[in-house]
Amino acid sequence: MKKTLFVILSLTIGVSAWAQEIGNPAETPDYGFLRVGEFQSISRNNVGAAAFLFPAEDKLVTGLHQSISADSFLEGLQPVNSIYGDISYNLVSYGWKGRANGFHTIQLGARANYGLSVPKEIFQILKTGTAQSPYDLSTLRAFGNAYGEIAYGYSAKICDNFSIGARLKLLVGLNSADLSVMSLELTTTEQLYSINLDADIDLTNRDKKIGTDDNGYMDFTSLTGKGKLGWPSGAGLAADLGLVWKPFDGFTLSASVLDLGGIFWYYGNAGISSGSYSFTGLKSLSTDEFNEEALGARLKGLGDELLAVVKPKATDGSFKFKTIPLNANASVSYALPFFKMLSIDACGKYTGYSFCLPYWEARGGLSFDWPDRLHLGLSAGTGTCGFVYGVRSSVNFLSFRLYASYENGIGGLIPYESIPLQPNNNFLSVGLLYKL
Repeated sequence: MKKTLFVILSLTIGVSAWAQEIGNPAETPDYGFLRVGEFQSISRNNVGAAAFLFPAEDKLVTGLHQSISADSFLEGLQPVNSIYGDISYNLVSYGWKGRANGFHTIQLGARANYGLSVPKEIFQILKTGTAQSPYDLSTLRAFGNAYGEIAYGYSAKICDNFSIGARLKLLVGLNSADLSVMSLELTTTEQLYSINLDADIDLTNRDKKIGTDDNGYMDFTSLTGKGKLGWPSGAGLAADLGLVWKPFDGFTLSASVLDLGGIFWYYGNAGISSGSYSFTGLKSLSTDEFNEEALGARLKGLGDELLAVVKPKATDGSFKFKTIPLNANASVSYALPFFKMLSIDACGKYTGYSFCLPYWEARGGLSFDWPDRLHLGLSAGTGTCGFVYGVRSSVNFLSFRLYASYENGIGGLIPYESIPLQPNNNFLSVGLLYKL
């Protein structure tokens, strides 16, 4: 009986107002607001720690341990193994009603994101050595960006049940690091490894300059400057577009495209590696004496050898345009005629990157809304990272609205660590809004 009551309660709680939480610029509240301190964090990975950890007798070992077969290790990996993180902080947002049916918003915020993509072939080489050749490693990519946002938005009701809106953002680039591999092919023989490489390395920091050696190659051991952020290192524009349609009582359709744009970064520290290189490599990795205790020393040796051979040629600072992650969202909600505070919801979203781990998901759920008092929710669905659930809530007191959202997948974390065991989408959002 208790279990049945728990299930009914969970279904009754439902998801919160999707369109408002994702920032659809077509929303037209009937009140002005001041929002401060909104924080959002996203962490995604398409392969979890469980793909690298295996039980062996009374301990855990990595998939590179000699007791773990190559098939057992490699079958758990993706063709491209990626992680992505995004942290945004909305310092302040202000919204007010304009003339007629218009609504204005301005906001100021900061954002940082990072990502890493590693092709499966790299782990195959580490595990099996050079049994197959050549290897295409062109999907290797690493990046990190930090920038500020200054935005103005306007929404308007075209008619009683249809509204559209747009938001224009000025992006101020702070710091960026980008390793772009256009082509990377590894060919192996018994004597040496050969690499055909075409890659760029770009760093924006103006106050910390990477030196060069006598031949004009970047010397990462030679640094000058204080290493501060310094002046902005880039500028760009982005736009948000949205619509909200309520064709009949109780039904709402919401759709938006967010962050359509990018930044022209000035990369003051830049280098390019293009050509063919040879080195002795990791031939011994295919022998029985290889074990995880020696992995650190082997990889360090490989890294030192690669840096000695594949040196980026220093280039003059230049501007490069890089897009920011684009987000497309859609949702429908239907309030039950016999109980208006309970709604059936469905939503989907897509996050597109030109560089790392495109993401999609679809969800369903229910939402419970006690107007001007309480909003609670629960949703569940599936996507790129498998099963995902969401819990959302908001509480109104006086003229304040405190809200929080949490989304995650099933699979747990490594104890005392924040490392997911399974492919995972982790989202956290908290904020405070004051009605004017």
